Amino acid sequence: MLVRLTYASRASHQVTGELIREILDSSQRNNPPQGLTGILCCNAEIFLQALEGPRDAVNALYNRLADDTRHKDLTILDYAEIDSRLYSEWSMGWAGARQANRALFLKYSRSDRFDPFSMTATQVSKLLSELSESASAISSPVLS
Repeated sequence: MLVRLTYASRASHQVTGELIREILDSSQRNNPPQGLTGILCCNAEIFLQALEGPRDAVNALYNRLADDTRHKDLTILDYAEIDSRLYSEWSMGWAGARQANRALFLKYSRSDRFDPFSMTATQVSKLLSELSESASAISSPVLS
């Protein structure tokens, strides 16, 4: 059984491009053997991540993430059984929450700031879907 878990969290310290690179590199190594795919979106303060894969593997990874001191206030925004993956091409894709995406943030939330905590599960899903169109498996993280 496949599931998709989407969560948001607040960074414990300012998120840097180097940190994002570390997260992506680790995901590239560790996710494929577990059958995990997904996408990460963040700015300097907030992480938004969707994880897909077998229920046991997704749950185990989320439990490890909950113990990760690089972020706090983990909030599950959506958890559902799925028939197919949305992010099958990435062990972990990355889509930066850049200033250039302000119109997209405004489209799905109450403001033009990246704040998944104020969005519904449907809004978050649509936002990630649109962001994934320009995402890459590993790119040069630029935060704003």
